[in-house]
Amino acid sequence: MLKEINEPHRTLCGERIPFENIHAVSVSLPQLSDVIGYEEKRTETLSRLKSGYPRFVAHSYIARILDYNRDTKKINTPQFIISSKKAANWIVQKFSIQNFEIIEDEGITTLVIPDLKDLEKEILSFIQHTGCLASSRMAEDFLLKKGILQEIFREKVEKENPVDKILSTLSSFYGDLNPEILLSASGMNGVYSAFESLSLIQQKKGKTIWVRLGWLYVDNIRILEKYTESSYVIHNATDLEELEIFLKQNSEQVAGIITECPTNPLLLVPDYEKLKSIVDHYKIPLIVDISVAGSAIINILPYVDVIVESLTKFACGNGDLMMGAVILNKNSNWFSEILPLCKEWIEKPYFRDCERLAYEIKDYEKRVFKISENVKKLAEFFSKQPGIRKVFWTGAIDSFQNFQKVTRLPNIHSGVLSIELSTSLEKFYDRLTLLKGPSFGTEFTLNMLYVYLAHYDLVIQDEGRKFLKENGLDPNLIRISVGTEDPELLIEEYKKALEV
Repeated sequence: MLKEINEPHRTLCGERIPFENIHAVSVSLPQLSDVIGYEEKRTETLSRLKSGYPRFVAHSYIARILDYNRDTKKINTPQFIISSKKAANWIVQKFSIQNFEIIEDEGITTLVIPDLKDLEKEILSFIQHTGCLASSRMAEDFLLKKGILQEIFREKVEKENPVDKILSTLSSFYGDLNPEILLSASGMNGVYSAFESLSLIQQKKGKTIWVRLGWLYVDNIRILEKYTESSYVIHNATDLEELEIFLKQNSEQVAGIITECPTNPLLLVPDYEKLKSIVDHYKIPLIVDISVAGSAIINILPYVDVIVESLTKFACGNGDLMMGAVILNKNSNWFSEILPLCKEWIEKPYFRDCERLAYEIKDYEKRVFKISENVKKLAEFFSKQPGIRKVFWTGAIDSFQNFQKVTRLPNIHSGVLSIELSTSLEKFYDRLTLLKGPSFGTEFTLNMLYVYLAHYDLVIQDEGRKFLKENGLDPNLIRISVGTEDPELLIEEYKKALEV
């Protein structure tokens, strides 16, 4: 991708990432002012967006279906394009909606509700956090059938048994453990399905407290904030002492623990051997989101009950589809109960997304091993730069030992690292000529102002910034999803951005 550095669209706000791909899940935000404009929903920024992460920004094809519905079905109240009728019914039940309509047309499900702004906002949040949205390829097929599009986007796919090939590739990373793997419409749909399934099991036993271990990805945080009766937060994922103290007093009420390996964006990793001994002692299920590393890099299945991975990330490598996997440990005490519930809650991915991923996942292992080598070189470079206060990666002193206990091979690393700047954030970010936008796991390097994009509400308040810093999240933190490019070329670009 570095060959494109001099192409003008690299520095244009709102361009798709990857470029010219209608199914792109990232968007170029090349200046700090673009990031702020995006977060503050300024018209001059939003009007330029050709794409965005689909759970946060409606895909242009989804927008066209909404327009089609208004014109042909005369819908003039809020409407939502949902992944399935089943998901639409969930939403109706969850929010006790009266006077709704569910419309099914050429594979597309539309939920229509009364014109109630608060309800509309709640449903949009629910779809965002739980990932039950229609895929861009599903929308594309609808528009083709209606004659609104003349052809579909041309891309390389695997048409022969795509689901089997995805499952086979993922299973191969776990060897004799032979987990049960369920594919979901998105990574967050996988997280929510596992969480909801275990919640239902544990509620019958009077267990309703969920423990969040670590500062996690924003939507993992939101699920626990919004959809639990009670939750307990341990901000440092490595602080198993605090976890033990809490469980000694409250284990009878704890429904489960959710964490990430490594955490996003600080790349922290607890001691999973010790964590397993704790959860086994108190008989508490453990869900771990491994998206920041991926199944080709780590195998934590022996230590956990449920793994969730966003296949949108490293398994895909191109940032052009939404999908997730729920990986169930057959040796878990909860396996027989959680499996049927997960199957019930999960939203299956669209068949064309499976065809695309089956093609992309062939290079999953090769891609992440190359990225791992690049991460090591970049981490070494960043650690010597006076403009960088701290480097967060799985080779850092507070993560390395614990991470290496769960890697599939010695001395391989997550493809993500974060840097905390001591120099001007705006100057560095605006100067950097590499791609800048949300998401990670791509074969091209992608830089993100993580704290601004995930926690802008805290960034703009003094108290919020103080709270973030107390938990190791400086607003000057940049998360870097490292790609497969020549690392020396990447280093040259970062050098230029760091020049005083």
